[in-house]
Amino acid sequence: MTWPKGSGIPAGGPGQGQPSGIPAKGTRPPFTSGNLAPVTHGARSPRVYGDLAQRFAAGLVDDRPDLAAYPEAVAAWATAEAQAALLRRHLAEVGPLDPDTGRPRDAALTWLTRLEGAAARHRATLGLDPRSEAALSRERAAAVVLAVDLDALAERGRAALAARGTSPPDLAGEVLAGHVAAYATEREAAS
Repeated sequence: MTWPKGSGIPAGGPGQGQPSGIPAKGTRPPFTSGNLAPVTHGARSPRVYGDLAQRFAAGLVDDRPDLAAYPEAVAAWATAEAQAALLRRHLAEVGPLDPDTGRPRDAALTWLTRLEGAAARHRATLGLDPRSEAALSRERAAAVVLAVDLDALAERGRAALAARGTSPPDLAGEVLAGHVAAYATEREAAS
């Protein structure tokens, strides 16, 4: 596209010509490293939410030392909680509606909803809500029972290897005989 002669706009279009060397009006020098001027709420700044997340994680590990074995899960939870807390604080200060237009701050509200959802999923993973805590306790108890059964099974295997020359024990028969004997004892006691 070419412009009419004398228009003052280069043939390549606006902004396509050589710089004039004249500074533009209203410009400022770029932000220096470490400057917090562009930060509005801190939920997008790892320097801000990272510090808060570390505090959350340290507090959680102090309260629940068993979770120290899962630093990645604790860090993910703490990060989501920190970002949600900072964005929640920002929306409480400025309001969920833009005062100029009266319209909801859709981007911030959507992001807050997503952060709170992520935090809730991380809380459930760590057992920080009542339902997931009960489920994790139930799973731990089942694992302990399974570990006890595995130890007994390993001991039986060692005994079988030690007695290789003999016929294999009838474990099913032994268990059944134990239950039949217990049942017979119960019936005698009841009568």
